[in-house]
Amino acid sequence: MAASKTRTDWALFLLRLAVGGMALIQGFDVLRHSHGAITLAHASTWGLALGELACGALILLGLWVPLAGGILAALLGWPLVHGWIHGAGIGSNLGDLFRLLVTLACAIGGGGKWALDR
Repeated sequence: MAASKTRTDWALFLLRLAVGGMALIQGFDVLRHSHGAITLAHASTWGLALGELACGALILLGLWVPLAGGILAALLGWPLVHGWIHGAGIGSNLGDLFRLLVTLACAIGGGGKWALDR
């Protein structure tokens, strides 16, 4: 049974709210809890958090969702791939793997009917 256009629009809207909201909250939380001396490691953490914050805001608003979702998937996927290269199992970090997969689904699905860039 094929989903109706209205059901697909609602699914994309809810997926966009979930992915964008979680990325926004996660990026803000990292920035809020950062402290200490400014080092290269702190600067890269800040950069990744700001990227996650910006992409999350764009996805939440529905602006350039495929592009922002692709960038966010790269930001979320790099630590997972890095861990897999160095011997971590595929299921070693299921929360981040789930976030990566829903971000990819959001990037592929686009902003939907109620996105601001329509």
